[in-house]
Amino acid sequence: MTRTVALVLAVVTAGALVGTVIAQPGALIGTAAASSTVRGTAVGASGADPSTASPDSSGASTEADDACLGGWSTETTVWFGPPRIDTGIPNPGRDDGCTLLDVVWQEEPFVTHGEFVATVARATRGFRDLGLLDAREGAAIRSAAARSAAGGRDDSVPNTCTDRVALTFDDGPSFYRSQTLAILREKQVTATFFDVGMRIDANPRLPAFERREGHLVLNHTYAHPNLNQVTVPRLQTEMRTTEEALDRAGVGRPFVGMRPPFLAANAQVRAELTRLGFTVISGDIDAADWLPDRPAEQLRADIAQGIADGRRNIFLHDGPIDTVAGRELMKALPLIIDDIRAAGLCFGTFDSTGAIAADRYVSSGEPIPSVVNAVPYLPLLFEGGLPPEPYKIITPTPVNPAVAPAVGTTVATAGSSSAGAATADECPNGWSPEETVWLGPPRVDTGIANPEGRDGCTLLDRVWEREPFATHGAFVSAARAAADEFVAAGLLSGRERARIVSAAARTRVGGPRDTSVPNTCDRRLAIQFDDGPSHYRTETLRILREKQVTGVFMDTGTRVEANPQFARFQLAEGHELLNHTYSHANLNQVLASEGPDGVRREIQAAEAAFAAAGAPISFKGIRPPFGAANAQVRQIIADMGYTAYMTRIGTDDWVPERTAQEISEAIVEQLYPGAIISLHDGPYDTPAGPGTNGGLALLIDAARELGYCFGTVDHHGNVVADRLIPTVQPIPVVENPVPYAPLVFPGEPPEPYVIVG
Repeated sequence: MTRTVALVLAVVTAGALVGTVIAQPGALIGTAAASSTVRGTAVGASGADPSTASPDSSGASTEADDACLGGWSTETTVWFGPPRIDTGIPNPGRDDGCTLLDVVWQEEPFVTHGEFVATVARATRGFRDLGLLDAREGAAIRSAAARSAAGGRDDSVPNTCTDRVALTFDDGPSFYRSQTLAILREKQVTATFFDVGMRIDANPRLPAFERREGHLVLNHTYAHPNLNQVTVPRLQTEMRTTEEALDRAGVGRPFVGMRPPFLAANAQVRAELTRLGFTVISGDIDAADWLPDRPAEQLRADIAQGIADGRRNIFLHDGPIDTVAGRELMKALPLIIDDIRAAGLCFGTFDSTGAIAADRYVSSGEPIPSVVNAVPYLPLLFEGGLPPEPYKIITPTPVNPAVAPAVGTTVATAGSSSAGAATADECPNGWSPEETVWLGPPRVDTGIANPEGRDGCTLLDRVWEREPFATHGAFVSAARAAADEFVAAGLLSGRERARIVSAAARTRVGGPRDTSVPNTCDRRLAIQFDDGPSHYRTETLRILREKQVTGVFMDTGTRVEANPQFARFQLAEGHELLNHTYSHANLNQVLASEGPDGVRREIQAAEAAFAAAGAPISFKGIRPPFGAANAQVRQIIADMGYTAYMTRIGTDDWVPERTAQEISEAIVEQLYPGAIISLHDGPYDTPAGPGTNGGLALLIDAARELGYCFGTVDHHGNVVADRLIPTVQPIPVVENPVPYAPLVFPGEPPEPYVIVG
């Protein structure tokens, strides 16, 4: 018989390859490994030796509390699977500690479905003879067994043993949760997720799915404070608001359980948590996966050493709330699971005492959801990277999310905007008051500042919220009514009203020659292109013209100088032109080698290239290449008057073999209102490109089908409304060699090109 293991994981980074081979499964269990580093207080919550801690402090008892092989809790109901069929009948237990589910599953593996049904019938009869089941309950249990596929069309992994491991994940749900859930589904492992309330509120579909999938989802506070350092009222608020977040997400819990952030819970904290009714579950295998530079092999070795030492409560992190770690855990996780099974252990979850009880994984069959909204992070402890998009950095405050819009305020220091988070205006159509009032097609600009009412809605919001217009006259009437509203509010003069109505009359909006695509909604997106202009820019501009979408072009100075005709055309066509440095430099490295002046030179040289092309940048906006901008670089950028666009959603479209379908699907599954989509125009150091243009057309169509519309960005970092009114100018083509850095993938870009640097 195998033995049982419960895995307690805190899931980490995205983008890692599931199943990447590090070493043969099982090879590491029992071998020496480097000692783990512990973040925060010692394992065991209050500093106690976890081997002597009570069940509610460590949750890592190495042997089942009862004498029965299976270790099923009497707190569960009698259910079988696959598929999961739950009778709703409490799992009865005998005086010797064995439950009905123990008696059934200790006989696995079953050769046939009939053998499984017969085993259930015998077990049911035995518990009826003891007076622990009545006839109706016995019949319901036998019926459930017959309706399952156990022993027949059953690909379940056996999971019965006495030595169980718990796999747990703290801090989520983050971007990495989807990949973690996919690994757990593939490996048929049930895990325990200790989730943070503000992240539950940001992406409630994930914890709700996890519970349906059979995982256990418990409390990890709302804003991840060190509970030893907060007041009792703050502790109470942290726990209550997270329970409310779980309730709002529809997450059922078999008991009220929690894990303290950093495992920090002194005697006073533990007493208060107990008074509030919480089972406190700590952890005793810490692989320090929250360190960004912790390699997968080390994570695997640390966990193997913990298992060899007799520890059973593994705690990992799902996008650690204050670091950018995660990628390496995704590489290691499948192999960690294989190692544990190869050592003869199996997996379980916790009961209300904190003991590791038996469980079985039965997939719900539902599609695994993804992150939709920006994942909250606390200020990061380590420089040199950013979390996966979408994310936002917040400063936590102890407020109740049930009555407040969010816990914390968005950090906007050093010019690092939360571009891609919620937009700044209150009106759902999002026209900026920094715009002028212009209408089209054709584009007729009044030059009048777009007035904003007290409710946050501007005149252009009021005009366009009425589209589509049945006739041109209906459009003119809408413009007149909106102008009248703002005159009455004292925000427009009579003369300005007349100019706006006249401009509306001179357009063809709503008429038979109006081919505009409706573009009014409260789910705005912006599309940003880095690294160009390259050979692919011509096709990109053609797609944007056809789809009537404004592009935000973060171009490099060297490439603007090589082919300035693109910048001039983009300006005339109505696209945004922003800064991506002169030579696509990693600004963190420039700072280290050349100091602050080197960073300024890269940015200023790109500005000068745009100006020399006759197309000055739209405003001082920049996306640092590679997203590389530490705190000092961001401060330099801010001091220069720039907004840094750090937050976006994207994919690895810079990898040459990525297909259009892969790129589109990867983007579409991440969409959320206010997102900035990041793509590449002839990536500066790879021969990629065709897949991006194909994916661009697909994702625009898919986003519109989902109810999204397209805007642009403003200099505050918000996504705001816009309309593309194409010109009749011919779209330019590359005339001079496109500069590329030495290529990091095999292949060649389209001619003409030149390798520089």
